[in-house]
Formats: sequence, structure tokens, C-alpha cells
Amino acid sequence: MKRIALPFLIWLLMARAVVACEVALVIALDVSRSVDRDEYALMRDGIASAFLDEEVRQLIEWMPGGLMVTVTQWGGEGQQRQAVPWQRIEGKAGIVRFVEAFTAQSRGFWMADTAVSEALIHADGMFNAAADQCRRQVIDVSGDGIANAGTQVAPIARLIGSKGVTINGLVITGASPDPVSFFESQVIGGPFAFVETANSYADYPRAMKRKLLRELTPAVAMK
Repeated sequence: MKRIALPFLIWLLMARAVVACEVALVIALDVSRSVDRDEYALMRDGIASAFLDEEVRQLIEWMPGGLMVTVTQWGGEGQQRQAVPWQRIEGKAGIVRFVEAFTAQSRGFWMADTAVSEALIHADGMFNAAADQCRRQVIDVSGDGIANAGTQVAPIARLIGSKGVTINGLVITGASPDPVSFFESQVIGGPFAFVETANSYADYPRAMKRKLLRELTPAVAMK
């Protein structure tokens, strides 16, 4: 009897510890006028390549409940759209479905301003009831420049971060004023927030993989 009861107790404790999913991730892509046609393609293909990477796949498969992910495109004020609805990824088949849905999407805006604060508000508003059940909520915002439209960014980022949502940045370097210092001081926020950099759009796949491995690893980003 004791041999049966102990495993059952262990199973019960483990079942109670299981969450609906580990991470709810909003990928927020900059499609403002600073991103040309070729650069957008490199960014899109870089994200697809990063998700299909073997290390990223293994990490997602390990995550309790998997990953909830959605994609939004953003530009100036009033120019934000959810390009890919929320999808749950728990293994290779889910990753492939997500990549196919993502790469099939067209670019939503052209010649747009860069309203980072509105992008963050939009991304934060995308966390629905299912995503709220995940242990962590993360906004991954990409960009290659500073804001030139919209409200002040830092107060919005602080407000979102104060709710426990992590805002991480993936910055393509090289512009002036320096976008890295802008993202570090005004955009990122919440638990264990960080900025990953790409030296160019051609370097985007490497940077995106490194960012995913860092933000999806519980040992690095535990509450």
C-alpha cells in the first residue's frame, strides 16, 4: 500500500506545480520607414531560422506546458496589427506551424514613423486569458532606431514592467542617435529584462537565437 501511495503523492504534487505554459511571448516587429524591403525579409527569415534551430526546439520541448507566441507588426501612431494569432508550441510540429504562419504574412505598414510607446501598449494589450495563465509574460520588441512619434516611452515601459511583464529588446546597431542606449534606458523593463544586439540585419538570425535561448531559459529568467 505504501509503495502505491508514495508515487501517487509525488505525482499529485507535480501535477499541482504544472502551469498552463511556461512563457507567453509577444514578438513585436518594427516595420517603420527605417526598415527597407530587404531588411524586413532578413528579419522575418531570421526569426524563422531561430525558431527552427535545434537548441531552441529542445528548450521549448522541455518547457512545462510549452510556449504561447504571437507576432505583431508596428510603426507609427495607430499603426499596429497582430500578424499571427496566439499559438501554443510544445514541439517541432508546433514550431513548423508557427513558422509557416509567420513567414506567410505580408508586411503591414510602409513609410511609417517609429512609435515605440504605442507598440508597447499594443503588445501588452495582446495578453489574453490563455496567455495570462503562463508563468511568465514577455514582450520582445525589435528596432533599429529611437522613437520619433507617440508618447514618452519610459513611463509606458515602467508601467508595463511593474505588472511583472518583461520587455526585452533586440536592437540592430549602427544608427545615430544610438538605439542601444535608447532601448537600455527607456524601452526594456520588468523582471530580468535585457537588450540583445545584432551588428546588422544579416546578423539578425544569430542575435534572435541568442535572445530566445536567454529569455526562454527559466534558470536565467526566474521570478
